[in-house]
Parts: sequence; C-alpha cells; structure tokens
Amino acid sequence: MERFDIINEIISKHNTKNYLEIGVRNPWECFDRIKCDIKMSVDPGIESDDNMATYPFYSDDFFNKLNKGELDLPKDYKWDIIFIDGLHLADQCFRDFENALNHCSENGFIVFHDASPPTIYHAREDYYDHSSLASSAWNGTVWKSIQKIRTDFDLDLITVDSDWGVTVIKNKINYSVISKNINPFYDYNTFNKYRKQILNLISVDEFKHWL
Repeated sequence: MERFDIINEIISKHNTKNYLEIGVRNPWECFDRIKCDIKMSVDPGIESDDNMATYPFYSDDFFNKLNKGELDLPKDYKWDIIFIDGLHLADQCFRDFENALNHCSENGFIVFHDASPPTIYHAREDYYDHSSLASSAWNGTVWKSIQKIRTDFDLDLITVDSDWGVTVIKNKINYSVISKNINPFYDYNTFNKYRKQILNLISVDEFKHWL
C-alpha cells in the first residue's frame, strides 16, 4: 500500500471533500492519483522546470500569505486532509505540522511520508550526500518531528508500516502521548530500538481497522 493508496482510503471512508498537498515535485507520483473533489498543492518548484502547483511557494510563505489574507482563500480556510511531503528535515516538518493543524478541519487528517527510515543512512540530513549505503534514497529526519508530535500533542496518531512509513494523524484528542525520556536526544539508534512505540507503527490491516 503506497501513500496515495492510504490517502485515498481515508478519503473514501470519511468522504473528505478537500485535500492539500505540501511538496509535490512530480505530481504524477501522488497528487494526480488522489481521488478528492477539491485538490490544492503547494510547491516552490525548485526541483521541476514546469511547476504545476496551485500555490508556487515555500510552505512557510504559503501559510503566512494565507493567514494574512493574501491568497484567494479565506484566512480561516480548512482542509479535510493535508499531506505533508515537503522538505524532509525535522524543524520544517514540525512547522508544516503546526501550520497544518491550524488549518485542518474538525476530525480531519494530517499525513506524513517517509516517517520510518530503515537505516541511519536513509535518515541523514543531507539529501545530496549519496556516498552512504543508502545511495540516493532519502527519508531525512521526518521521524524526529513525529516523535515530537507524539510527546507534545494529545492526538490520535499511527504510522502505517508501508512505503517508507506513512504517518496518519486524526485531528481528535487521544491521550496516547509518549514520554520525552524515551529518546530525549533524538538519537537514531535509540529511535530504531523503540521504533514501533515512537511511531505507533501498525500494519496495513491494522490501519484499515483503526481508520
């Protein structure tokens, strides 16, 4: 089950009406496969000669403009599902999450990709470093933002053990936070030891039941 399958499963089961994708790059990989009535996208287009994004901005700039009423959307516009797949560094992912949460509808969903890097080499910070055993494969440090969300927010969060780890967050209260002491220094080896607990990692079948 790939990320777009997981997103479409959410859309189908919850009849979501609008969708925002942050970080598109190649729209045929995910965006074009999403089956939702209203679809919007945000991407600065630095990795594509032909940027097809609805809003050709960096995500920080997009939310700043939205909150100031500088876009063709109400300042308080909310989406039923927001997919965060932009810059895969923890600080940026967490900012995208906080912005997304402010614009996520009641009982809506926020989704992350690349949350479960299989090795420390996949979890490197430098996207352009292809000298490791992971070669060009890159998940970045998305996992750190997921750990922070799990320690700081009382939200219903799971990670599907598929397609490099797809984290799905329901915008509803669920008192399942984890202790900050489990990995206080955000060390990869400690994360790997407690991966299942930190990510709340579940199978595809378990995800369908949870949904």
